[in-house]
Amino acid sequence: MPIVLEAIDRPPSQSQLVYERLKQVLQSGGVSGGSLLSEVDLARQLGMSTTPVHEAVVRLASEGFVEALPRRGVRVVHLALKDIVEIFELREALEVEVVRLALMRAADQELASLQQFLTAGQQALDRDDYPAFNVADVALHDALAGAAGNRRLKQSINDLRVWVQRIRYAAAEQHFGPANRPARALAEHTQLVKALKRRDSAAEGLIRKHIGSLKDEILEYMASHNIEFI
Repeated sequence: MPIVLEAIDRPPSQSQLVYERLKQVLQSGGVSGGSLLSEVDLARQLGMSTTPVHEAVVRLASEGFVEALPRRGVRVVHLALKDIVEIFELREALEVEVVRLALMRAADQELASLQQFLTAGQQALDRDDYPAFNVADVALHDALAGAAGNRRLKQSINDLRVWVQRIRYAAAEQHFGPANRPARALAEHTQLVKALKRRDSAAEGLIRKHIGSLKDEILEYMASHNIEFI
């Protein structure tokens, strides 16, 4: 009788670990657009050879996050007004589809569970803790994407998130838009969740408004302050 063995999970490669670490730094605004990075310095900080660092950088470059500069190193890509518009247009299209599918497919319990993220967001606002508010915000959108029941759609949103988060952190650090933006976002989230629980198709318009309002505030601020890119 043949022996049946389960596959052994392989640990992530050093290249994958470096890629995930750098992508996290880019997403959190730890490195601003236009910053120069040295593969040698990155390897030294991470305590490894330059080979996995180079492989990770090549992968990030293929995804548009960085660009190689001959004899100068690697530069983090700027986001211009046009880039920001494109990112938010794509996010709006994806999130509206998420809401449409969630209205049809999500179980009542899944929609009810969204309340926990509203509560966490309010608690973060009460503490004036923007990072915690951002965590609750992302968790809400992630849970909603899961409730839509489309794995590829959820993955597309996750892939786009690094760009969205970079814009959001830049906006927070440079005070783009009104100071009460998090409070307004929470109010918009609350309206959205209520509509979802009612299975109200108006939720599609609410998510569109929610995403569009942030985009408009950022673009208006950049235009009025002559900021060409972030």
